[in-house]
Amino acid sequence: IYPLSLHDALPICMDVVANAFESFQERYGSYPYTELDLVSTPMRAGGMEYSGIVLLSKSYYDRNIEVHGLPAFEFLESATAHEVSHQWFFNMVMSDQIDEPWLDEGMAQYSTNIYYIDTYGDITASDYRDSWNSRWERVDFKLMPIGLPCRKYTREEYSAIIYGRAPLFIKALEEKMGEEAFGEFLKAYFSQHKWAIATTKSFRAVAEETCQCDLEQAFTNWVYSR
Repeated sequence: IYPLSLHDALPICMDVVANAFESFQERYGSYPYTELDLVSTPMRAGGMEYSGIVLLSKSYYDRNIEVHGLPAFEFLESATAHEVSHQWFFNMVMSDQIDEPWLDEGMAQYSTNIYYIDTYGDITASDYRDSWNSRWERVDFKLMPIGLPCRKYTREEYSAIIYGRAPLFIKALEEKMGEEAFGEFLKAYFSQHKWAIATTKSFRAVAEETCQCDLEQAFTNWVYSR
């Protein structure tokens, strides 16, 4: 049923999940279930998240298939870390994925960066962060707000803005607040919204409470519709 490369892919996935769990539990909070199931399946997307279950495209297990000019197998690590991070942002910290998609996908992208930092260091993570700019570049770095509902984006814009510009905003917020304060913010944001619904307004409120600063300009430049 599976590509021959599945034998090589399984140990990679297990290592990614183990490292992601260690990273996200330290940075955010504990995983709430006794298991996490990874399922490889034919699908058009690279992956899909559900509570306690992660789907990964079978195509990512095949070294002979290319995605954006690179072997799909190279995307397996980032896709796995991204989907695992959704157990924290989508599952425990819930949000409106239709009207405010940046809150879960932006955090999942940013968390994948955290995975790379904690696993390999910032130099490797910076290579991953380059993919955010590459996505945004597909719409010529259009200064489109990240806080719009899904229906306001074309398919191309959605990928570029929500998966590219949104994590760039979160990274910019980290740089503005400072690494230590931002780490405190992440834990506070998670703990205050665990099993609750986060919004752009509440995200900003926790950030401003943590840094004791006014983030109006940052949110105007990146998030809000003009």
